[in-house]
Amino acid sequence: MSTAPRHNPVPSSPGDDGQVLGGRRWTLVLSVIVIVLVVVGGTAAVLINRSARESAASQPDTASPAAPQPTQSNRADWGLPYLDELGFRVEVPPNPNGIALDQDPGSRPDPSSADYQSAPPAGVIWQKVQNYPLPFSASDGPTAVDGALATGFARTPQGAALAGLQLVNRSQSTFEGAAAVMSTRAVASTPELQTELDRNLANAQRQIAAGNTAPPAKPLFRQEAYRLTYYSSDYAVIEYAGKNVSGNGWTTVPIELLWRGGDWSLKLAEAGKVGNTPTLAGWTQWPGK
Repeated sequence: MSTAPRHNPVPSSPGDDGQVLGGRRWTLVLSVIVIVLVVVGGTAAVLINRSARESAASQPDTASPAAPQPTQSNRADWGLPYLDELGFRVEVPPNPNGIALDQDPGSRPDPSSADYQSAPPAGVIWQKVQNYPLPFSASDGPTAVDGALATGFARTPQGAALAGLQLVNRSQSTFEGAAAVMSTRAVASTPELQTELDRNLANAQRQIAAGNTAPPAKPLFRQEAYRLTYYSSDYAVIEYAGKNVSGNGWTTVPIELLWRGGDWSLKLAEAGKVGNTPTLAGWTQWPGK
């Protein structure tokens, strides 16, 4: 499939598909990229539109040691697992923001192997985080969950892929997550975007103070695979692929990441182009089925 199908966005209202803050829709990249759920024939898909107003080698982790965290070792207080719409097993942790797994850096893909960048992280389980499945790895992080934020992703292609999906969805699913990502894990690429970042952070903090528990926006629809279109130890561009409404292809979403302060951060920039792929050949499919 060479072109994306045409869709009509579902109208949203505060507390439904997204919050309207300051007269504009709350967005992942702070009024630059609008992520909305659309429904065609009863099936959901992801579209990304630009808003009208706003236009390889592995290196050791340098993140600060995290405080001891509950781990998956004691599963007695976990909820019952389920299969999601793609057939992935999803665990239900006692912490709604997820629980970091015991880490085994020795299980990471070999940096000298030819498929290093395309190899998936090891020991992946999916956890229900604020009602959305997110991947947690025993090889590349996260190493801790601090409030609404997951931290301690490895400085590897696999760590970047995990961090991108975690940061995006955490910033969309709760105002606490949005505030945490914006204040510690977002880098604006222009002064104008820094102004938007500051404005949206202030708005998120007001929503938290007001006790607003509605999601700021819809997280990315279930992503089945990813691929690195660029990777270095301090900058990565990753495309994520989610099944599109036709059932015979995938909608692709590019996310940029920067290594800052010992962890991966979202780079807030001009909207990347949504794409399509008719096959996942050459993509890294997430483990978990």
